[in-house]
Amino acid sequence: MTTNELASRIREEHAKVQELADRIREQTAVVPRTHLDGWIKEVRGGFEHFRAHMVKHMALEEREGYLTGVVERRPGLAPEVRRLEREHQELIRIMERIHVCVTELDGEDRLLIRDCCSRIGNLLSYIEHHDDKENMLVTYTFTQDIGASD
Repeated sequence: MTTNELASRIREEHAKVQELADRIREQTAVVPRTHLDGWIKEVRGGFEHFRAHMVKHMALEEREGYLTGVVERRPGLAPEVRRLEREHQELIRIMERIHVCVTELDGEDRLLIRDCCSRIGNLLSYIEHHDDKENMLVTYTFTQDIGASD
């Protein structure tokens, strides 16, 4: 796969992740008072769909070396790149724990339902923050002049 093809796939997957994140955020924003079993089933399915695409998206980002261009152009940013790459593993662990939480829910679990919804909201916030940091790092690396002499 060429670099352009990989970049295109990453953009497509990112758009899908964003769409699914918006949907799961909307699903978990308000817990209904009745028919919780059906709602739980929808949230469970929505979260699993989101999780699968998120894992795929991160794997694509790491496919040919995570932010390799950033490190090649600015070696001093390698620690920040490693930190962001580490966050991928942490996000996967968080998603695994939420998966367990959502899988075990039933319609009588009022507090656990609220807890799962809160954890999903936190996860989505972490992902937004992570994406912002990635984007800022790439933008900084490829738009800042590193000091050409006259």
